[in-house]
Amino acid sequence: MQEQLPREYEIKRFDLPDMTHREMDDLLKSQLLCRITFHDEPYPYTVPMEYYYFGDTIYFHFTMTGKKIELMNKNPNVTVEVDWYDDLLTDYKSVILKGRLFPVDNADERNTVNVAMASHVHNRAGIKSILRIPVGSKGVDYLSASNIPLKLLKLEVKEMTGKKAH
Repeated sequence: MQEQLPREYEIKRFDLPDMTHREMDDLLKSQLLCRITFHDEPYPYTVPMEYYYFGDTIYFHFTMTGKKIELMNKNPNVTVEVDWYDDLLTDYKSVILKGRLFPVDNADERNTVNVAMASHVHNRAGIKSILRIPVGSKGVDYLSASNIPLKLLKLEVKEMTGKKAH
């Protein structure tokens, strides 16, 4: 049981300013890494992941095996967090999205997103080394070029909120 603090020591609630839809959209477009939380027992399971934001949709690629895909298959409802902060932590922004993951089954959509993802990756070594694609490769549809089977998923957003320092 939590002890009550004397009235003079009460912590006052401080609400950060809300972000506009445009500010949230700009943040999602500018970042590459998110944290995605899956339902797991006894605790939620949170992992950092690369994401790709095109139009108003967030896409992810998952390997066909592993804990993330197992949890997603059990319960596709997730929470995604994307943030930005300056070096002194005096300015920061955070967007939280709640929604449901769905596989991208439409071939046209999948091909369009794969090509867009490939140009988005540019020369970043991270994902290319994981997928065993040479770093110098340009214009490669890296999802198709990888020898690791991947599944393209998109987030159907049910709720989106954003907060900022000022």
